[in-house]
Amino acid sequence: YYLEKVSQAFVIDPENNPFSFPILKDIAQSPALLHAIQSISASHEQYFPVQAPILALEERGKAIACLRREIDQVQRAHYTHFLTIMLLSLMQIAGPDPKDYGKQHLFGACALINSMLQDTSVSTTNDPVVRLCLGVYLYWDMGSSFLVKPGELQGVNSFNISLAVRRMGDWHHPMYGTCSSLLLTIANVGRYCRQVHDMPQRRNFAQEDMLEAELSNWTTSSNNPDLVHLYEAFRNHGLVLLYQSRAHAQRSLSTDTNSTKAQKSLILRYAEETVRHLMLIPSSSYYLNFQSLALLSAGSELTESHHLLRDKVRDRLRAIYSLNRIPANLMALQLVEELWDARDSGNSTSFWLSHMLQKDWLLLLV
Repeated sequence: YYLEKVSQAFVIDPENNPFSFPILKDIAQSPALLHAIQSISASHEQYFPVQAPILALEERGKAIACLRREIDQVQRAHYTHFLTIMLLSLMQIAGPDPKDYGKQHLFGACALINSMLQDTSVSTTNDPVVRLCLGVYLYWDMGSSFLVKPGELQGVNSFNISLAVRRMGDWHHPMYGTCSSLLLTIANVGRYCRQVHDMPQRRNFAQEDMLEAELSNWTTSSNNPDLVHLYEAFRNHGLVLLYQSRAHAQRSLSTDTNSTKAQKSLILRYAEETVRHLMLIPSSSYYLNFQSLALLSAGSELTESHHLLRDKVRDRLRAIYSLNRIPANLMALQLVEELWDARDSGNSTSFWLSHMLQKDWLLLLV
């Protein structure tokens, strides 16, 4: 069931899926990975119910116990550790607690990536296994960077990861294709956004300019039109997030009202573009697995006059839930609906991150 169903949520092309049948050789080496697979599959089969199946809980406990033992055995491959941690995290994300985004698993994955990248030689960063893990972490980091409180996580060594991403270049990652450097920039935007959200007085104009330039100047070599639409949606999501944090800081400090209005117009423009790019991707595509965060960020900005686009956002989030069965997609839809209600009632400054944190939710949308 895992090989044919669950693992398809991790890639853009089911025909190129290292997390499916190729994983059988790794299962033979790692009981922890096997138990993690059994756990997530038992829950996925039942659409991740609030009361997790007994089998899922038992297998999860076995996976954690085995992982501890395997990590102590240095000769074990980091790859199996990383995959096990990723699956355990997904179990947390899909659980009933909206503020459990698998933080400890994220921190564990970060430590593993740091360990992998300590050797900055070309041979290490050319290793397909290292690249596979690094790419998964880049996507994971993009979706969680704004959930982590400033200073709570040391993070991956910025020099090492930047160097590794540069050496990866246009290497095609099975999870997202060739946008590794874009994901790294958006993750940095997310970290900056959370910092400014919590401490508006720590706004850094030079950092904003640098992040904006990195997003604006990023280009893709992909000839796949659907991937190009996905990448443009990612880029616009990064820009929207950056401008939202800028506007939030200006409102919080009651400064530059005219600039705040200009930001609002810019945010709406990029939000519309994001939704339109995503809607050009067929609803039957596996690319839907990677749209939730951009849909929440951009979709929440749509006004009452965008009723057709709002309907498309609703339909797409439901379609994503049908595809990967992760309840966070339905919770994202609830957030969007609440923000639309607030916007229609005259509160045009509602910021989805502020609203989510006020609800004491920490949704990791993957």
